[in-house]
Amino acid sequence: MKRILGLAVIGLCTLAFAISCKNDHKQQEATVVDTTYTVTISLKGLDSGALLMFYRVGEDRKTDSAKSTSGVYIFSGKADEPRKARLSIMGDENHDFLEFYLENGKIEINAIRDSLTNATAAGTKANGDNHTLQIAMAPVQLRLDKFIEAYSAADKSNKRLVDSLEKTYDLIDSDQKKLTSEFVKTHPASFVSAYEIIEMYSYNPDVQKFDSAFLLLDSAIKVSSIGQKLAGRLAIAKKTDINQIAPDFTMDDVNGKPVTLSSLRGKYLLIDFWASWCGPCRRENPNLVKTYRTYNKKGFEIVGVSFDEPGDKGKWVEAIKKDKLTWLQLSDLKGWECEAGKLYGISGIPMNFLLDPQGKIIAKGLRGEDLNKKLEQVLVTGSTTAGN
Repeated sequence: MKRILGLAVIGLCTLAFAISCKNDHKQQEATVVDTTYTVTISLKGLDSGALLMFYRVGEDRKTDSAKSTSGVYIFSGKADEPRKARLSIMGDENHDFLEFYLENGKIEINAIRDSLTNATAAGTKANGDNHTLQIAMAPVQLRLDKFIEAYSAADKSNKRLVDSLEKTYDLIDSDQKKLTSEFVKTHPASFVSAYEIIEMYSYNPDVQKFDSAFLLLDSAIKVSSIGQKLAGRLAIAKKTDINQIAPDFTMDDVNGKPVTLSSLRGKYLLIDFWASWCGPCRRENPNLVKTYRTYNKKGFEIVGVSFDEPGDKGKWVEAIKKDKLTWLQLSDLKGWECEAGKLYGISGIPMNFLLDPQGKIIAKGLRGEDLNKKLEQVLVTGSTTAGN
């Protein structure tokens, strides 16, 4: 969650000539648009070292660096449109960082070492919009910070505690989305709105709400690169929504044998996206094992799709054995470039899709007891009502 247009009058009429040149004055007004950016960071507490700035242009990740001149760091360049950037101290990229909007204009940041996260970027439109949003979001952010602290300290083997914490997170997430939706409604021409929408609906999106939020955006935002990215993700979300036939794909199993998804029709099938390196996935696997044992003979099957990295086949196979995953496992070992993952718009794991015997998606994002309840519904009571 974590741009400036300046107006300049080229010619000024003198007071004595004001009446006769009033119309000419309007013609002489011109809009001066900054075509480059200058990011000036005043950072206290860093005697030496460099700052790093990360941002993306399309799918390419860009990195820039700046060294200090009397505690002042300066980045300069040109941005074709506002985009999110991350600022951090070299050697501490993943601990203390500031997210801001990189856009043409003069951006000022005053910060203190070990407190970059609390700094504010000012001077351009998108950063001003973002500041407005963060002020509104502050109470919810405080609750989220406390949740993260509690979750980090929690005993993950205590299922009741973990379930309680997850419900707490769901409430926080719901409040975040409400505030974000209100911001988008009042700021449809802001690039911040586009970036907030893509964050809000990146994981297991409510497609109807995603579509409604996208339609609120001004046309100029929709045709921008972030707008086109949003449109692409929305299109994928619609193709993988409930009641849609699951997109087909072919991928190798652990023995290198290609398997096509549509060949697995005939049972209720769970497509489970996971990876050996994913902690939440591995913690969810024991639940899947129990569910599989309970419902497999009743017409339930699972196919795992791994996001393991190139060269990590051994880790993938070892995790399958260790977690006792006895169902079919597939992977192209491309990590986040997993072809099936792209097809299904996967931005976070674990994530899953439950298909009926004809290959239609009837639920998605089901974990733990939610999956059991759904399978009980379709396999035991015979209800075929689709839904999460």
